Amino acid sequence: MCPVVLLALLFSFLMLLFEITAAVTISFHPASLKKIMEDEEQYVHFSINDSSLTGPNEGLYKVISSDPDILQIPNGTYFDYDHNNGSFLVRALFLGKTSIHVVREVNGTTKDVLKSLDVSVVRRVSAISKAFVASVATLVSLNYINMGCALDLAVVKSVLKKPIAPSIGFVSQYAIMPLVAYGLARLLFDDLTLQLGLFTFGCSPGGGASNMWTVLLNGNLNLSLTMTFISNLAALGMMPLWLFTLGRSLFSQINTEVPFTNILATLVSMLIPLAIGLAFQKWLPRVAKFCRRILAAASILMILFIIVFGTYANLYMFRLFTWKILIAASANVWLGFFLGSLLGRTFDLSLADTVAVAVETGIQNTGIAIVLLGSSLGQPEADMASVVPVAASIMTPFPLIVAYFVLKARNKYFPANPASHLYVMDDEDDELKKTLPTPSSTDSKIFA
Repeated sequence: MCPVVLLALLFSFLMLLFEITAAVTISFHPASLKKIMEDEEQYVHFSINDSSLTGPNEGLYKVISSDPDILQIPNGTYFDYDHNNGSFLVRALFLGKTSIHVVREVNGTTKDVLKSLDVSVVRRVSAISKAFVASVATLVSLNYINMGCALDLAVVKSVLKKPIAPSIGFVSQYAIMPLVAYGLARLLFDDLTLQLGLFTFGCSPGGGASNMWTVLLNGNLNLSLTMTFISNLAALGMMPLWLFTLGRSLFSQINTEVPFTNILATLVSMLIPLAIGLAFQKWLPRVAKFCRRILAAASILMILFIIVFGTYANLYMFRLFTWKILIAASANVWLGFFLGSLLGRTFDLSLADTVAVAVETGIQNTGIAIVLLGSSLGQPEADMASVVPVAASIMTPFPLIVAYFVLKARNKYFPANPASHLYVMDDEDDELKKTLPTPSSTDSKIFA
């Protein structure tokens, strides 16, 4: 066939297609239906002008949702060419992004998509979610008072004078974890939103739960609290450093906002209760003694509360979980535990110090990551990205629970020399103090 004839046929076909498409004009009212709240219903008005159809039985139009689990159009709305004005109902079911399509059917067969309208469904913040955040903040602050009662400033000063363990913790927290998170994000996720969620979590400082787990695993509480404070203080500089260097490859199209206010609020909410606990040590020693004795039990109850109530308050997130999200979240946290332990043993830290470094490395501040995502992304993207930090917080306890029961079993069936145990000392224990060796700077004051 002559090439000129072939080009002419192709041109004729394109012109015919253009005429058919141009013959259909569809308008939505409101045209800017971009966001709708969960559980909300809204009518969308339409107008159609289709000069390609000439008879009432020649064709039908149907409005469909590309994801009925996110946005539903009840009753499968149909309308024919005679009814060129009307409305249809949309019902938002779950957070996410989807599209409304107008398709043309001829003799029961879908021919083509004539018009699309992108819609985002935004989560409605429930009262139970607000109650969870408020209750956790209150209970964590109260437990920090117990930790302040067990804090030994002399040991903290000695740690800061020879900051080998805090330096190892800092390197593992801010040199290794962001790289691990970035690598996992690139390897496992194609969705930029999920990549942002994991990388932001990997750049976050240590979380308050690390101190409670350090208590339960017989780690060095003084070192753990010191590292948590240093980690959150360093976050004021380290988070922007990572986000505006390596993070630029992910945040290039997004106006990133580091939540400095929330980081400072975390520091204040940690320092004030600790100061109250130290005041109890000095002026109310009996109260301080009681607080030290309930520290382990209170930490267990706090962790159980966070796991149970947190799971219930964030049940909606489970619908967003995929195997890739769970693998990425678990790998990020559990690699933190492993790499922290490896560094601790490599530099010949004591077991108590190694536990503190490992726990501090693996447990990161989920709240700060979620706040940063919320301030940098719109909705529902922020909630969709936050699913990764939430999944990480859910997967965090599993290896720690195993370690806790292994430790309990070892202490029960293979008890160590009683003189080597770590005791809580009080003023009336002077005679006992004389019979025991002086604890080193790495000893914890919590007796499990």
